Amino acid sequence: MREGLQEDLDELCSGIQEEGHIAAQAVSEATRALVDWSVDAFEATVAAEDLLRHHYQLTEQRVESILARQAPVASDLRLVLALLHINRSLERAAHNAARVAHLATPPPRRALVEEAVITDALRAMGERGAEMIRTAMDALERRDANATRLLATLDELVDRENAKIADTILAIDITDPELRQWSSRMLFAGRWLERIGDHAVNVAERTTYMVAGPQPPTAER
Repeated sequence: MREGLQEDLDELCSGIQEEGHIAAQAVSEATRALVDWSVDAFEATVAAEDLLRHHYQLTEQRVESILARQAPVASDLRLVLALLHINRSLERAAHNAARVAHLATPPPRRALVEEAVITDALRAMGERGAEMIRTAMDALERRDANATRLLATLDELVDRENAKIADTILAIDITDPELRQWSSRMLFAGRWLERIGDHAVNVAERTTYMVAGPQPPTAER
């Protein structure tokens, strides 16, 4: 191995793991902001997105430096390319978390029965999304080639909750414009939380590619 390459790769891996921690925290805080209307959680989500964006740029710079100076090959090259894609997925997950936090607003009719169904599903999606990111990052650290199957199973649970939200909202006879606006915001929140699950699956797919090679994974979701 070229002198300094392993140190560069270790630094790259460490930075990505830190990004995963920040992204999972952003999703947890965004979920709290959405369903509990917590201002502190909203501010924490925005701060986490800003911090992850900074790490994202550092990772891109590290990848460019490694490719230019070290010209890695074989498994080392797969590692660098996988982490480059994972870097993007984590940045997108944090960005979607910020989108979720910005949709937070109390429902106009607190007595609405469907409200509990929607908010419970959103909370479950957010908690599952954060868990998926942590699971994907753990699989990356362990170099688990079976990570994709596990994350795909978890993603199905997130998709079911999102479908429940959509079905519940579509079944509501919405004549109140405030209720219509709130429902629309929650529908979008479900969509962004569902995308976070997809990004976690992308991390797992890149891990599988990195470990198993040589065929690249499917296109990112």
